[in-house]
Amino acid sequence: MRKLSKENIPFSIEFISCNRSEKSSEGWKRVDKAILVQGYRKDQSGYAMNLIAYENAETGQRRHFWLPLLMKFNGIKITYDRVHR
Repeated sequence: MRKLSKENIPFSIEFISCNRSEKSSEGWKRVDKAILVQGYRKDQSGYAMNLIAYENAETGQRRHFWLPLLMKFNGIKITYDRVHR
């Protein structure tokens, strides 16, 4: 995702939404053209490593998703054996 975003190439992501402050979810979300953008720094949020900022290239809207809730990247199912820190 970082490499594609650096080259300004959009990608698709699918994730389960999670709003911790409202303790709610809107379920499965799909963004067809996403590009990663600058997120929170570690000194700004304790969740900086897991809360990923992106921009929807179709709408220009900036949002966040939780990395552990990422289900698919460019149609490829994410499994824990593929996640490296």
